[in-house]
Amino acid sequence: MKWLNWNIKGNSALSKQQNLLQQCLAVWPRRGKTLLEINCGQGVFSPLLWECGFDLTVTELRPELRSQVAAIMGGRAEILAASENYLPFDDSFFDSVVLHLAAIDKKGIDIAVREALRVASSGLAVTFWNSASLAYALHRIQGSRSSWSGPVHNWWQVWRALKNTKVGRLCGTSTLAGPRSFWNGICPLSCCTRMLSLPFGAWGVIRLDLESARPVTPMPLKIKRPRLRSPQPAMECGSKNSLNSP
Repeated sequence: MKWLNWNIKGNSALSKQQNLLQQCLAVWPRRGKTLLEINCGQGVFSPLLWECGFDLTVTELRPELRSQVAAIMGGRAEILAASENYLPFDDSFFDSVVLHLAAIDKKGIDIAVREALRVASSGLAVTFWNSASLAYALHRIQGSRSSWSGPVHNWWQVWRALKNTKVGRLCGTSTLAGPRSFWNGICPLSCCTRMLSLPFGAWGVIRLDLESARPVTPMPLKIKRPRLRSPQPAMECGSKNSLNSP
């Protein structure tokens, strides 16, 4: 998978992607939980996932990229060779899975989603470049000679592929709205390219929760303050002189 270059614009865009992914995965429990990252590329998201607290395993088909990930991660993650359409793991082997989609057609998307879902027991998050975005539309209209940063997919096509599994609950967000010139951190309008609730950003994450999300910190119960009763007269037993009585 081809990722953004490490220049000023790339770092600014990448930080927004990392923030979006971190926010999307915030509802997943992570202490003592395993996570598989599929198509990790050169490992731009792997350190973040490890720092989130997951017991991390990453897969990448190309050996040169696996070498880069190994140099970045050291012994913090298990690095294996595998493609998104065939994963050498048993069913429900991992608690959660992050799939960086690399398929180029609908059939490939369906296969990758089903295979990622097969090895996940609690949740699946799919990241991808969104063709239903202003940045990609301008890229096509202007006929830019530079290639796009990776395989591009229509948001609704990926959404339907996950919805057709008929399991769990779906939610999605995106980032990097507007033209690519806005992605630069120096640009005054770069604040408009952050997390979006609408699927119009150039990079999106769709999350499928297989189990009901559990809050990390339980909300405190609201208990009404007890009201003191109005003063009541003291009740006496027997006569006033009962203590002196024989």
